[in-house]
Amino acid sequence: MKTLNITAIVLLALSTVSCSDEEYNHRALLSEIVTATKNTPQGAEFEFIRYDDSPAVTLTAPGMAVKEELIGKRVLLRYYSHPGSGTMAEEIEIAALSPINCDTARVAAIDTIAWNATPVYLNSIWRSGTYINLHLRVIYTETARLFNLTVDSATINDAVPQLYMCHDTFDAPDNYMFETYGSYDISKIWNRPTCSGIDIHINDSNLNKDIYSFKKQ
Repeated sequence: MKTLNITAIVLLALSTVSCSDEEYNHRALLSEIVTATKNTPQGAEFEFIRYDDSPAVTLTAPGMAVKEELIGKRVLLRYYSHPGSGTMAEEIEIAALSPINCDTARVAAIDTIAWNATPVYLNSIWRSGTYINLHLRVIYTETARLFNLTVDSATINDAVPQLYMCHDTFDAPDNYMFETYGSYDISKIWNRPTCSGIDIHINDSNLNKDIYSFKKQ
């Protein structure tokens, strides 16, 4: 069983561990943010929800395993699906696997945080079950930064809690932009009986929009 050797860093640029795909180049290459759930005798197993509240799908990669430190973590998976796979369970061939920034949404008084100090360049944001996923570009730095999703504690019991994509490089010098992904567990907010949806505030230098709303279906 081949082990995919991946090392995570504090803020992850998009980088991949690839497998040979020469014999699969006639098939569509799929890309999803998934949870690496476990290694089984049959192979590495992943689970994901494509969007919103669609049914969970189990993906199995025969003969493959992921590093134990990634079990339970969110990863970016690029893969080919086997012909005849079902919609709820699929056997796949992995083309590339990347660790991404993953965390649980924090809780804080937002007026105590410089959440919008450094803009991000947002490509896309979407919900998959109780995860908020983002594809974005940020300034490269060699120093630590603030980079998380935070719910304002004053709104956590509201019908629509207010969440903020926090990004602060703490005045690090300007540098090049790099591509990255983030996936944030919002279950402790989303599953509250008082919650009917969430608003996410983003200081974005790309799209002409600064609030994204997600409603319960």
